Amino acid sequence: MHKNLLLIVAVVALLLGGLYLLGPDKDPVPAGKDAPGQAELIALDSSMKSGKALFSVYGDRPPAPDMAFLDEQGDKVTLADFKGQSLLVNFWATWCVPCREEMPELDALQRDKGGDDFKVVIISVDRGGLAASRKFLDDIGVKNLALYYDEKGRLARKMKSIGYPSTVLITRDSKQFGMLTGPAHWNSPSAHQLIDRLRREGR
Repeated sequence: MHKNLLLIVAVVALLLGGLYLLGPDKDPVPAGKDAPGQAELIALDSSMKSGKALFSVYGDRPPAPDMAFLDEQGDKVTLADFKGQSLLVNFWATWCVPCREEMPELDALQRDKGGDDFKVVIISVDRGGLAASRKFLDDIGVKNLALYYDEKGRLARKMKSIGYPSTVLITRDSKQFGMLTGPAHWNSPSAHQLIDRLRREGR
């Protein structure tokens, strides 16, 4: 009886965890013909836990969604506001352990590769809002990244995110280059090669 009760509790916890990931204001994640076609997979250096992180390059280049999110001052911005720069857009939350582990890599990537033609854009989907996200970034010593906020994760879902962290590369002409779901060593030689390829796109 005790074992059966533990099994029921575990199943309920998994179901609730999935609902929490999607959020109460979830939109269905499009699939099939609406999803960008995959052209190739690129293996980045080992992920934060083990094995390889596989970045999916899109066969087409769908436009970046024209959907507003917030900067740290609470002003609305869109990805089109960054047109002319190649972007690494990372969706994350403070409760997401892999997101927390990967953040120093993203900070280092912005330090080492960021400039007029490339920018790392971290967009929090944290239910604690900007305040909780800012506290976390300050606590771990992030120095090079501006904070943005996607309330209820609407932009993340529009870009076909199915979990966190999700990272989408955007070309300088605001087209989606590809996506990786899960953590990666973003400040690594293989990631730098991918970023260099991205910077050559959309000229």
